[in-house]
Amino acid sequence: MTRSRLFRRAAVVAVAGATAMGLASLSQNASAETEVPVFDFADCPRIPAGADPAKWRCEVLMSSGTIELGGLAEQPLGAMRMVFAEGQSDGKYAQVFGSLQAEPTRVLGGLLGIPGSDDRNPLLRLDVRIEYAGFADFLSVGDQMGEQHLKLRVISPLLPSTCTIGDDKDPIKLRPTRTSGPDVVSTNPPVARFTMADKQFAVPRARGCNGLDRLLDKRFGLPAASGTNLLKMTTLVQMKYYNQLPTG
Repeated sequence: MTRSRLFRRAAVVAVAGATAMGLASLSQNASAETEVPVFDFADCPRIPAGADPAKWRCEVLMSSGTIELGGLAEQPLGAMRMVFAEGQSDGKYAQVFGSLQAEPTRVLGGLLGIPGSDDRNPLLRLDVRIEYAGFADFLSVGDQMGEQHLKLRVISPLLPSTCTIGDDKDPIKLRPTRTSGPDVVSTNPPVARFTMADKQFAVPRARGCNGLDRLLDKRFGLPAASGTNLLKMTTLVQMKYYNQLPTG
């Protein structure tokens, strides 16, 4: 299976999985209630040399959701965008990871978990951001939507840029299950929506936090065993075959 590790910027989330079916196979009852974002295909990953562009498609997923982990109550996640390609290579299913971008989101109570303390002292502000942690498999089997390895970047004026919960060697391993959809929300352009959740993932300790690792472990209730965490996501997806993408 071909994978490209091109993630080096911050944003959506994460945590998504694409449907292994084309939008044309979905119900055509498009919902007028969902605001459809603009999907950008400019950064679709390169497909394997010699691959047929008519048999490979780029998928762009725009997601939002919440996470509960350890001792942290339900926490909104920033908007997320994930890009990957899938198709046939030597007659077998293959995929190429493109990128994951996610916006940071504020953790109320800040570094100490005391309501209002981060408002009174900006140094105590705390944000988290989902990031890619080196592996993604988007092949869906029924409602099982593959596996994605992620980490949480922990951001504060008092923390170094190396501070994360999980990392590429010991990631948060998500194996989400589709809970609804896919449903068509737009036919022009064709866009589908689905929801998914995972409550079985474990969350490792904080690391790289310049001596504040234990403080963060206490703040987030880490490590957190499988069954004590919950991720819920709503995702919009649009896909285009590579022979439909602009060239040059």
